Amino acid sequence: MIHFYIILFGIVLTTILSTTLGVNVLHFSLGEVMRCVLISFAVLFVVNLICAILVRLLLPKKLANPFSKFFKVHNWERKFYEKLGVRAWKDRIAEAGKIFAKFDKSKISNMNDGEYLYKFMQETIYGELIHWFSFVLGFVVFFVNKQMWHIVGLPMFIINTLVNILPYIVQRYNRPRLMAAYMRLQRNNG
Repeated sequence: MIHFYIILFGIVLTTILSTTLGVNVLHFSLGEVMRCVLISFAVLFVVNLICAILVRLLLPKKLANPFSKFFKVHNWERKFYEKLGVRAWKDRIAEAGKIFAKFDKSKISNMNDGEYLYKFMQETIYGELIHWFSFVLGFVVFFVNKQMWHIVGLPMFIINTLVNILPYIVQRYNRPRLMAAYMRLQRNNG
């Protein structure tokens, strides 16, 4: 739900700022600005969708290894996320895993199933990579309308950053807890 509000607020703010600051100074009409905002939003939506599809198709499950050094979450990183208040807002972030992977990461439903926990950790890796690539490739919005990059492109890039960085943080914040539960289960069963 928070994603929707960020996107809606960003579009409204971008339009208001563009019309009050940019239109008079740079001689763009409200229609031109709105067209650029809508096209930018559509481009970012497609970029995010393509990133999700490609990560899902190209990353084999064996490489989505939560115990790999590449996906390790450091203690300092978790502490940083806690300073950002992740505990207060992490449950408000939209969960799209239900759509792409038919796996709901909004809550842990079975802490006593090792196979489930391992799949959950893999899904956090897929989510992390999808949001990272979507954030990085969000720069394309600057090329949608080069004349309005500073009026529309920059705010839309900031919106895309928020929409992708927040779930990225949640994925990385939650994985160590899942790993601890998984390891505890392995020790108890092994």
